Amino acid sequence: MNLEHNSDEHIKLTKKQAKWGCLTWFVILIVVPIVLIVGTFSYEMYFKERKLVTSHSPSEIHMIEVVEKGEAAWFGPSSVRIKYGWWKHVDRSISNDGKTLDSSNVSVIWKNDNEAIVTLYGEEQKPENVEITIPKGK
Repeated sequence: MNLEHNSDEHIKLTKKQAKWGCLTWFVILIVVPIVLIVGTFSYEMYFKERKLVTSHSPSEIHMIEVVEKGEAAWFGPSSVRIKYGWWKHVDRSISNDGKTLDSSNVSVIWKNDNEAIVTLYGEEQKPENVEITIPKGK
């Protein structure tokens, strides 16, 4: 009787371990690749930054950097972020027929050390001016 009891417990334990092993392999072989593919796609489409232009003020005390955020989907607009000051930014989009943006899509003209006009150019839009004012002492 005691041998049968130990044998039953051993079988139950083995089945339980097999279930956990199957679950573990399922996660490793199915769930992890899906998470990696979706994560990589999301990063490439929405979060990855590619520098287009960096411009310094006349006295080189301030800087404006314009980056493309993610990639344009099909023929949609591209997202750009204009970074300035300490952690400040302005988000805009450029309609460029789905083409990759480059430095020719952006110009920065400084009025003085604290003010600049960033102009965004796209094939499917009129030039858009974005006025940037960097607070003094920042």
